[in-house]
Amino acid sequence: MLLAGGDLIQSFNVPNLWKESDLNHILGDFGCLIIERTGADVHDFLLTNDCLFRHRKNVMVVKQYIHNDISSTKIRLFVRRDMSIKYLLPDAVIAYIKQHGLYLPPPV
Repeated sequence: MLLAGGDLIQSFNVPNLWKESDLNHILGDFGCLIIERTGADVHDFLLTNDCLFRHRKNVMVVKQYIHNDISSTKIRLFVRRDMSIKYLLPDAVIAYIKQHGLYLPPPV
């Protein structure tokens, strides 16, 4: 199952970013769990995107009751810029990211 934020789901409409056949395979065979994001109208997008609508029985949306704009994109950006992610992720996840050198810019 694809786990995605509402912001990622909107990228389904970006020309040449996703193959229609890939979306049909992912959504049709595995499904999608969408986490609402502030500023992304997931429910409207579900109605207007043909592929998501076609596979709507395989799509679940997690309602955002508390404003939270933490995203994997922001986490990767913070790590690349050597900014603290201390209160954004559990300590074990932060340790794993550091141990494996994830999200760092390539050496120059």
